[in-house]
Amino acid sequence: MFESGFDRFWAAWPKHPRKGGKAACLAKWAKTYCETQADQIVKHVEWMKTTEQWRKDNGAFIPAPLVYLNQARWDGAEIPEMKKPLTMEEEYQRRIANTVPMPAHIREKLAQIRRGS
Repeated sequence: MFESGFDRFWAAWPKHPRKGGKAACLAKWAKTYCETQADQIVKHVEWMKTTEQWRKDNGAFIPAPLVYLNQARWDGAEIPEMKKPLTMEEEYQRRIANTVPMPAHIREKLAQIRRGS
């Protein structure tokens, strides 16, 4: 089944006490032809959810979705490319690559301690 841009926008919007007025948002969405910009809007919302501004104080600064639509906050916003989260294996490999080998004198001292010498 086809999922509208508005449905994607509404699903992307973070759960928050200000998330309300779905009917008013849908009316604004239709009136201002947001469907033609749906990909950009959803991408902007997804990016905003990662910013300190929206994450600060448990989301205290997340606007109501109707405010966001009324102010066309995505319009003209530069959205950096979001990095795909690493899998557990990729994260492990990244950490391994950034480790520093143990110096030989410490390795030898540990071996001595383990032998009980």
